[in-house]
Amino acid sequence: MLQAVTELPASLVRLSLSVEGWLDLGAPERALADIDPLLANPAARPFGLLLRVRALVALKRHAEALRDMEEIKRGEHDADWIEFQEAWCRKRIGDIRGAAACMERTIARNHRSGMGHYNLACYLALLGESERALQELTIACGLDPVLRESMLTESDLDSLRNDVRFSQLCARDKRA
Repeated sequence: MLQAVTELPASLVRLSLSVEGWLDLGAPERALADIDPLLANPAARPFGLLLRVRALVALKRHAEALRDMEEIKRGEHDADWIEFQEAWCRKRIGDIRGAAACMERTIARNHRSGMGHYNLACYLALLGESERALQELTIACGLDPVLRESMLTESDLDSLRNDVRFSQLCARDKRA
């Protein structure tokens, strides 16, 4: 979270909870309709941007979400959350290299991020970089064995399925 609700101006706490509630209820359009006062207040803007990114991603308006992320990055933020959200959006607008770069930054900050290595493997597989993708996938599964289950159905990894090393990595879960 960028900012706790309790750090917002008192006059905007209820509104922020309402906007977040609309998002939690799966009503991003309604959240966007109510968000402007948060964005207009300098003290509440970072939290408002976070909520707007969530709404825009839910609405598949990824390019717009990326613009807000650029502003969020200039302030205090949860760097991993931003990188994962940015990678998600970049993939959906066809910028797979940009998505991979987000995961590389995540891993540079925390080399033990299993999900960072896993997502990087997915993006590398989509880019046709099979060797690196398999290396990252191996690291990811070593850090978090639960990810092996995700490998079985992850379509981003389809280009690796005929590689014996991919099959062996999947089979490790069955032997454990």
